[in-house]
Amino acid sequence: MPGPQEFGPLDHIVAEAIGQPGQRRFRLLVMTMEGDSASLWLEKEQLVALGEAIENVLRDQGYEYQARPLDDIPPPPVFPLNTTFEFRLAQLSMGVDGDRRAVVLIAADGPDDESDTTTVTMNFDYRKAYELRRQITQVVAAGRPPCPLCTAPMDPSGHVCVKTNGHNPH
Repeated sequence: MPGPQEFGPLDHIVAEAIGQPGQRRFRLLVMTMEGDSASLWLEKEQLVALGEAIENVLRDQGYEYQARPLDDIPPPPVFPLNTTFEFRLAQLSMGVDGDRRAVVLIAADGPDDESDTTTVTMNFDYRKAYELRRQITQVVAAGRPPCPLCTAPMDPSGHVCVKTNGHNPH
């Protein structure tokens, strides 16, 4: 499936982490209203950067989230076991469609000068963007706690802290 793919408007977009803290893998699960779905694997840093970019866009666009009444909250999505496609992101770009009040994501699995690179374009409204940003924060926060001195992630057994020149494991 190399080349550009238009995935279109998303019905659902979800961020998740799989595995134990310190050994987790991160992905975005996306699904269209037609039921096409994709699993986009990415690095934790890419996920954090996406969340920060969404936050900046929503702030710049003046979006104000309004919670839905409890009886209007849709049930959680049920993603199919077999996705339309799955790949590891090499590049992730984000834009804004101000007329439709939507965030546009362009995901690629390789460098843009390669002919066998798959590029997927998708979009979702500001409400879904806000909810994704909140979910990204929760997914990232569920990892290893940061060291109070150096902010590096601490394993359950501790770590060698660079702020103590490695002499005092925390």
